[in-house]
Amino acid sequence: MKIRVVLIVVAIVAGTAAAWFWKRASGTAATVADSLPEIPALAGAAPAFREHVLAADDRARSLWSARSGLVELSRLYHANGQFAEVLQCYDGLIALEPDQPRWPHLKATIIAGYGRADEAEELWKRTVALAPDYLPARIRLGDIQLKANRTAEASANYNEILRLSPDQPYALLGLARLDLEAGRLDDARRKLETVVAKTNYTLGYDLIVSLYERLGLGDRALAIRGMAKASGAYRDPSDPWHDELLAECYDPYRLALAAGTIARDGRVDEATKLLRRALELAPDDVSTHFQLGTLSVERRDIAMARFHLQRCTELAPHFADGWAHLSDLQARQGEKTASERTLAEGLRNCPQSPGLHLTRARRMRDAGRTGEAIVAFETSIRYRPNEADAYLELGSYLVTLGREPEAMRQFRRAIEAEPGNPMALSVLTFNAISTGDEAEARKWLELVHLQPRIDFARAEQLRTAYRQKFGRPPPSP
Repeated sequence: MKIRVVLIVVAIVAGTAAAWFWKRASGTAATVADSLPEIPALAGAAPAFREHVLAADDRARSLWSARSGLVELSRLYHANGQFAEVLQCYDGLIALEPDQPRWPHLKATIIAGYGRADEAEELWKRTVALAPDYLPARIRLGDIQLKANRTAEASANYNEILRLSPDQPYALLGLARLDLEAGRLDDARRKLETVVAKTNYTLGYDLIVSLYERLGLGDRALAIRGMAKASGAYRDPSDPWHDELLAECYDPYRLALAAGTIARDGRVDEATKLLRRALELAPDDVSTHFQLGTLSVERRDIAMARFHLQRCTELAPHFADGWAHLSDLQARQGEKTASERTLAEGLRNCPQSPGLHLTRARRMRDAGRTGEAIVAFETSIRYRPNEADAYLELGSYLVTLGREPEAMRQFRRAIEAEPGNPMALSVLTFNAISTGDEAEARKWLELVHLQPRIDFARAEQLRTAYRQKFGRPPPSP
């Protein structure tokens, strides 16, 4: 009798649990069904992407795997640029998992690009409330509040970021913008100088130039503008939740572009994985082989670097950088004959390549073949007169040959090609001091003071040399 009662109780409990589970699963499936977008036209998409989407859609329509299928679809659609579809997915995921911060964040990153700032702000507020330490969302929230001219809220967000991560450059940049709008130019200057120093002018470049002009420091603004390598282009902060989606990307161009951004952030191993995935999808893409070859050099994976750079020369014989980098790699590995052969073949295929002629000039210089080296330097300059490198190297070589007047002409040409070039400024300043030309020395030293790429120690050496040579203080910074 007792056993029978126990069995009845167990059956009742099991039935109740099953009913509860069924009800819950049915509710999830219904929410997912309401959020499932129509499968987009995928005729031109990679076959593997089409198959993955169809399989994930099937799972999302199953009672037992509805939620995981919807998550999978959201990752696929977002990673491959199917934004209308992924927004529907995110609406369903937000409803299913209201305490999960990444869904509102990822949705906000899309709709902010559509100009729907108010909706994006609410989503980022929700993200920050759920994940207060996730800085990419806080930065985006501060930026959108700044654009909406809600300065107090933006300031509070940026300052909270600095509390969590002192000297965080994106937060400092936001506060500098607020200072500029309020006319606090000195405060903005201090923050921006910290930003550009921490990011090597990849962030805050344009803003600090504009600020220096407002402060009447036109020469300093001009000096920074002369930094040819500084792009001034704003890049979004690193966003791990977004970057995770790239594992589901089937577009080699998107993968290569993302790899470049990630590599600039110093995440070389992650970038390498993305490029390998891109090559699986497009095995003959030259630019991807080149990216992977140069990254492999950074990672000291010589065999991998050699393979991909060699592949560049096979796939695109007229791509000069492939020959140049392969030849340099061979030279560094002590393969002199192979390196010279690669360089010669590169020049046959790319006879007007300034980079290859510059490489040849260096080889001739190092071999003591002076006449051929000078001709090769001048050839490189002829094909690319607007960059400083060949002028600088030719000038330095002429100095070692004792041909200083000719050398100084090359350094002046470098300044014309790249105003404010640190090496050219330093050499011209020291030469003017050494030859006793005080007027020239003062002129160049004033430009040295305005050039932020010349470090303090080098500038101080030049000021000391000036004082010792002319017996009076140098011009003030």
